[in-house]
Amino acid sequence: MPNPAVALALPSALSLIRHRTLWTLLLALSLLWGVAVFWGLTLLLSVGVVLAPSGHAHLYAHGHPFVDARIFWGVPNAMDVLSNLPLGLAGLMGLLMLRGKQMSPPTRQAMAVFFGGLICACLGSSGYHWAPNASGLMLDRLGMAVTFAGALGLALAERVGPTAAKLALPVMLASAALSAALAYTLGNVLPWGVVQFGGMALIAWAAWQPRLDDALGVSFTVLIGLYAVAKLCELNDAALFHLSGEWISGHTLKHLVAALAAWPVIATLLRQNAQALCLPASHARSLQITD
Repeated sequence: MPNPAVALALPSALSLIRHRTLWTLLLALSLLWGVAVFWGLTLLLSVGVVLAPSGHAHLYAHGHPFVDARIFWGVPNAMDVLSNLPLGLAGLMGLLMLRGKQMSPPTRQAMAVFFGGLICACLGSSGYHWAPNASGLMLDRLGMAVTFAGALGLALAERVGPTAAKLALPVMLASAALSAALAYTLGNVLPWGVVQFGGMALIAWAAWQPRLDDALGVSFTVLIGLYAVAKLCELNDAALFHLSGEWISGHTLKHLVAALAAWPVIATLLRQNAQALCLPASHARSLQITD
């Protein structure tokens, strides 16, 4: 028969391990970010990376950093501009669904930041792709920074604890915003790279942790997988454009897949609606995405 004292102490011990591991990872990421801030520009220049005013090192013959520069309905770079609309719609839908939902304050705050970030990313990215330049790219990245911060805060609220979520969310927001500003003012993109990929690494670590008792059940595995697919599309912008017969580019696909990454969070809210309305269990389960 299990020892009752051990059974009671085990959850506390696991929580302590999770928190200590998180602070260790945050410290390592902070040190790496500091190196990128102070020596990133030197490292970039040493390998010959020089950014154009658009914020990218490579430009196509039409003068833009993205392969698809077609004009539709008077909109320049139309596909890359208009493909941001699903991001904004997902953010607006999420914020509307969040109203009146019962959940812990850190979870609600993280979700609000995440959905608000999607709207900011839609506006910033649309403006940047309309007329690519360095200041537009900074606004684009600021929108993504808000989204990353919300996703990280939500992951920590679901898998580590409310205190970790409340502390990490503003730190992520501040460091990501500063990193976007450094890329614009100094051309130092390494801090932004550390924030973006380091933040997703923290979300991936959180996804491996067991859910807390009051967790809503957001599937971060699906969110991370869709993010990875979006990055692959971005890296193969021209290849996918030519593969599709110059119908759709990799960067356009990146925007569409990134909007889909909001689905695991939206599905969680839809499942709450189904349960609140006492719909059949089979319907509620159809909306459940598990890690």
